[in-house]
Amino acid sequence: MQTRSPLPPGPAEPPFLQAMRFGRDPYAYLEECVRRYGDVFTLRLPGDPPRVVSSDPVVVRQIFALKPDDYAQGLTSFPMNIGENSLLFLDGDRHHRERQLMMPHLHGERLRSYAASMCAAADKAVDRWTSGAELAIHGELQDITLDVILRCVFGAGDDFRAARIRGPLLTWLNGSMTPALFFASALLNANRVRAMLDTVVRRRLAGGPVPRRPLLPWEKWGAAKAEVLEYLREDVERCRKEGTKGRSDVLALLAEARYDDGEPMAMEQVQDELVTLLVGGHETTANTLSWTLYHVLSRPEVLSEIRAEMKRVFGDEPFDPTRAGELVYLDACIKEAMRISPIAPAVGRHLKKPMKIRDYDIPPDTIVWACTALAHRRTDTWGDPMRYRPERFLEAGAAPTNHFFPFGGGRRTCLGMAFAGVEMRIVLARILERTELRIAPGSVVQAEIRGITITPSKGFKLSVERRLPSRSS
Repeated sequence: MQTRSPLPPGPAEPPFLQAMRFGRDPYAYLEECVRRYGDVFTLRLPGDPPRVVSSDPVVVRQIFALKPDDYAQGLTSFPMNIGENSLLFLDGDRHHRERQLMMPHLHGERLRSYAASMCAAADKAVDRWTSGAELAIHGELQDITLDVILRCVFGAGDDFRAARIRGPLLTWLNGSMTPALFFASALLNANRVRAMLDTVVRRRLAGGPVPRRPLLPWEKWGAAKAEVLEYLREDVERCRKEGTKGRSDVLALLAEARYDDGEPMAMEQVQDELVTLLVGGHETTANTLSWTLYHVLSRPEVLSEIRAEMKRVFGDEPFDPTRAGELVYLDACIKEAMRISPIAPAVGRHLKKPMKIRDYDIPPDTIVWACTALAHRRTDTWGDPMRYRPERFLEAGAAPTNHFFPFGGGRRTCLGMAFAGVEMRIVLARILERTELRIAPGSVVQAEIRGITITPSKGFKLSVERRLPSRSS
């Protein structure tokens, strides 16, 4: 008698081929799996435990309701070497403790103090654009979001400090986001790749020997990240020694932060959390803005309504970035882009304890995936899911957490969600107020994996029809 597998059915092709197909077009591959196996299925990628994937709102709710003891976040399959002290990898009481310490610096009134810097970063980029120019828009948006991080998170607002850190940051980030690293992670196991990169960083920080052979890519990336960590260490030590008068950036605030017992954060903890905010606030925000511009510029009536809303809110007065929260339709446009084109394919939990999903007893050491890319496109939830209709998010009760979760869910919802929301509204409003853009003829817009996110392909370009006069105060 044949024994029933404890896991749902899924593709039978070799794990390497599953990884290749997923990396080439993640949305299409996941949708094909749903058609063939239903809305709970199993993926097998090289070097990792099986992944049980679902977009069923009932199953998504189950995954988000898991208790900290039910899963091991430290085993998260993640290729970027953001540091083992990152919130992403912490479990239990330690995760709760660090999260509570960091949260006030990324929410509430503190966000208002960053609004002017976010607007200035957008203006700095737009000032470079000329009428008739064709923009590789993803790169332009990366410049903006990196500038925001440098100003608001690292406190490197002046040209000298920004110039010192920008080069190493870009070397490390661009290296860590290459498709080659994704496929290496798929072949060798993401955590093994991350450990290899961390070994290079530790050796560089310890002053170890540089290999005599021609500098391999990961040696260059490791050297760059080591330089970033050294910069952060020096600045945190300066803040602790000389004080933080006149500074409101996250680095300065974490340098002075204290736990309930009066102890400061360990240096390694501060460094890793700042690097995590960098990765979360740079690449993911740039990708979301890229997708939003694609969807908005594909629908002239949506763009017209955005401009009409800005006129209603600001009238003939200058744009005020601290009032960007009043742009509710613009916010709906961003959310609708995150629904159709989520930049994270899924939210994962690595099980330590068994979990029952429908009739399946999922064993420990299995990854369960609440699949964002599929949940956001369910016909039974969204009606006509592939139609870009921002009005969905102006309707009451439109997006319960188990239906719409671009920032994750449960106890581990992204800490930078509010920061990213404010930044995206300001940057997008400023770009659309100051320019007339259109999708460049011949642009190819296809989803592809870049490091840890899904981004429009490099063929996506925008044409600057004209740049409009600035109405800044």
